[in-house]
Amino acid sequence: MSPGRLYLIRHGRTAGNRVRYVGWGDEPLDEVGYEQARALAGQLADDPIDVVYASPLSRALDTARPLAEAHGAPLHVREELNEINYGAYQDILKADRKLKVRRNHRTQRMPGGESLRDVYDRVAVVHADVEAERHAGRNVAVVAHFWSLRMLAGQVDGLAFDEVLARDDYSPRNGVVTTRFGTAAP
Repeated sequence: MSPGRLYLIRHGRTAGNRVRYVGWGDEPLDEVGYEQARALAGQLADDPIDVVYASPLSRALDTARPLAEAHGAPLHVREELNEINYGAYQDILKADRKLKVRRNHRTQRMPGGESLRDVYDRVAVVHADVEAERHAGRNVAVVAHFWSLRMLAGQVDGLAFDEVLARDDYSPRNGVVTTRFGTAAP
């Protein structure tokens, strides 16, 4: 049996994503984000998706639900797929403070928050479950966030933590399927 496909999808747009460090804040989709979620479900309507995983944050769930419903697929909510926890930097305007997360918080946690290594390690649990689904021949969609998806994509590609951070070919945009493993990307 050949492995199932894997679709990595960043949640739809929110009002705060571009201007603030949203992180674990439960920021809802804005109108564009809801439209992205509907369009995504339509775009993937003919793709066989058997199971959907999502972060519990509403912006990911509200992006994942239309996709899961359109396919009659179970929706597995996993905290490990949350965005990085910015801790004390949560909700700070990006214009007021440039965090340089890759340089300054690679392994050093943000005050009251996480490091990128923490995200890599927690996403590994979901990676194992996703790979088990795929090896059973099921097609899997994962709806999550910038950093958690980046770490998951690296793990699927077999990359070590430092290699994931060195890659410059994966920068998931809101409401878009950025990677399809097991099939040619459109």
